[in-house]
Amino acid sequence: MKSNMGLSISLGAMALSLSAIALPCAALAQEAGIAAEPSEGLADIVVTAQKRAERLQDVPVAVSSVSGEMLKAANLTNITDIRFLAPSVQFAESNSVRGEGFAVRGVGTFAFADGTEQSVSVVVDGVVLGRPGMGTGDLADIAQVDILRGPQGMLFGKGGSAGVVSITTKNPTQDFAVEGRGSYGTDNETKLQAVVNAPLTSNLALRVNGYYNHRDGFINNVNTKKTLGGQTEGGFRAKLLYTPSDELSVLLAGDWGRHTSACCQSVLIGAVGAAPGNYVLSRHAAYNVVPSLDNRDTIVGGDTYLNMTQWGTSLEINRSMGDFTLTSISAFRRWLIKDNTDTGFTDTPLFPINGADGVQRQITQELRLASPKRGLVDYVVGLYYFNQNLVSAYPQRGQLALPAATTVFSRSAKPEIQTLNYAVFGQANINLTDRWKLIAGGRYTHDDLTMIRYDRTLVNSTDTAFPGAPPLSFDQTTYPSNRKADNFSYKLGTEFKFSPDVMTYFTYSRGYKGPGIGLVSSYALGQPLFSNPEIPTNFEIGLKSSWFNRKLVLNVDVFTTDIKDFQTQIATPFVFNNTNLAILQIANAGKVRTRGIEMDFSARPTSRLTISGNAAYIDAKFAYFPNGTCNYATQPGCFLSTTIPGTNTTVPATRFFNNTGNTLPNSPKFSYSLNANYEAPLSDGLTGFIRANYNYRSSVNFSANNDPLTRQRGYGIAGGQIGVRSEDGRWSAAIFGRNLFDQYFVANIGNNGSYQNAWLTSSALRTIGVLVDVKLGAN
Repeated sequence: MKSNMGLSISLGAMALSLSAIALPCAALAQEAGIAAEPSEGLADIVVTAQKRAERLQDVPVAVSSVSGEMLKAANLTNITDIRFLAPSVQFAESNSVRGEGFAVRGVGTFAFADGTEQSVSVVVDGVVLGRPGMGTGDLADIAQVDILRGPQGMLFGKGGSAGVVSITTKNPTQDFAVEGRGSYGTDNETKLQAVVNAPLTSNLALRVNGYYNHRDGFINNVNTKKTLGGQTEGGFRAKLLYTPSDELSVLLAGDWGRHTSACCQSVLIGAVGAAPGNYVLSRHAAYNVVPSLDNRDTIVGGDTYLNMTQWGTSLEINRSMGDFTLTSISAFRRWLIKDNTDTGFTDTPLFPINGADGVQRQITQELRLASPKRGLVDYVVGLYYFNQNLVSAYPQRGQLALPAATTVFSRSAKPEIQTLNYAVFGQANINLTDRWKLIAGGRYTHDDLTMIRYDRTLVNSTDTAFPGAPPLSFDQTTYPSNRKADNFSYKLGTEFKFSPDVMTYFTYSRGYKGPGIGLVSSYALGQPLFSNPEIPTNFEIGLKSSWFNRKLVLNVDVFTTDIKDFQTQIATPFVFNNTNLAILQIANAGKVRTRGIEMDFSARPTSRLTISGNAAYIDAKFAYFPNGTCNYATQPGCFLSTTIPGTNTTVPATRFFNNTGNTLPNSPKFSYSLNANYEAPLSDGLTGFIRANYNYRSSVNFSANNDPLTRQRGYGIAGGQIGVRSEDGRWSAAIFGRNLFDQYFVANIGNNGSYQNAWLTSSALRTIGVLVDVKLGAN
């Protein structure tokens, strides 16, 4: 308690200091007459961070907003690329999208478990996506992407204990327009997008967009002579907007998308210790494949693929009742995935089958009422319902660490998980004066998580049961497999405006992330099936300001977040036939703490030049986590400790590694990005432009135990465009580049004690290409 009180005082002093700096600057600007310059200022950015449309500068929330035009300028088309424009956001990649997800302020979901919700929620047009892989698709026809930092679950439904990535797509208008974009670049990178917007009647409009993306692979399988890492995806979205009156609007939307790729196979980048005698390394040597940082070769014999299909529909109704607005969002989504990765890393059947076949269905309903923004109190109140059913199969098969034997081990866990979530929420502003307001909000949440049934069988009837995982079957009627939780999360704060252009705020918020089901492939009766809920507590002070007649917008915030019972993944090791194996499960770390300072700015010094950027210094650590996984670099024998399942044999050694004080995985201390856009007329009707962007992140460690062999040094990547466009904006053509200096980096690094493996990413390859935009109709 003393620590939090002292921190609050420190943050308060910092806010006063920021305000003290801000006010003289405003006065100096007015004295200098800068505000009277005729050149245009920056346009207002409108966000819905508080479930109503508001100016970004009026919202007491740390928000980074990236427009669809900025995404186009950087030639970024995947939601995961947001990390290159917003430094407080990182993305963790894995051998399947089921284990991927965003991290905000260093905090994400460090657990490979379909029954665990995301710490950073992805929301598309007001609809929460229940699984992480659902939010890794194309960014087509985007209006803007808002990244809300810190606990946001109070207003944003399921998840969001660390933040929210909110994506808004463009709605139909009453103007006829046809838009198209095409680009072609390195490795046959082909991206095509088309949009048609058509008014059907005076109060009915339709907008349809479609996209197609392809890129060749970049990992060579010298065994099968195939190339891995390539991908092809395509899809469409249609929106129909009906506005029979000024008081009523009805928006019906539907989308479909499919993704296929030879993903996600890692490669060996190094040998560990006395590992040259290791079987996997010897097989690589037989193909003259040498593990190294620049290695792009593998020798796997198993299939590597990822196939995803998802579709959904939503109905949003907005009804004005006097000065009040009633909003209803009803949505249904379905997501199918089938993937496999050869985790044996050899040309022999060591572990060629390690995949998933899953079907997810979700139904959501949100109903909220927004009062007018005037008077003593204004507020937003609402109800929320989330229903998700997930049916999966996880086949795993191979000879494991016994390649010379003929025994084939296997298991195929088939769980069915049901998630129900009900909530009532509300947030109010108490407007004490025109400049000063108090903020109070709360959310009551009820979670009901059930393992409906669980079956673990052999992949083939002639196989031998996977070590530590004999056939097993139970359902909710025969085994306690239900977990319920109730929670009240809340937010308190204050906001003060020194002027229409300078505002400071302080908020204290307590968030919530529901209980999770641990990894179920190796589950044994009697093991904990559920993890406890995750509870974040966040203090935040911020300053939002505009200067020089809105030629400069500068926002700064300071925060500290403590997360109690942080959900993460641990490995319970055991030995089978002198081979190191592990049972993976979800557990709660005692506490995670993340602190830092963030800054966003946009500037328009002239009508031709726009500059924007952001920076973050974040210190995210395990404040208490004594039972983490092993660190092979400093505890080479720690993976040998446990009782062998089904026997009384134990191997004495240290069982757990104390991760207390370690930096969170994939969390750089310092990161920043810069973007610039310059335009100048070349002739009558023709304008030239140059766009540049640069993103830097300091070194990270990809493991919770901070193994030095899973560390990646800091790096920066640069990109840009140079081109011409018509003065009326009907067409443009450009040459683009991403990662212009061919900066090497990887998406993840693993270390199993014998070798290091890394997940490569096409973002680490220099890409040069051309693109063309055309637009007909309304401009």
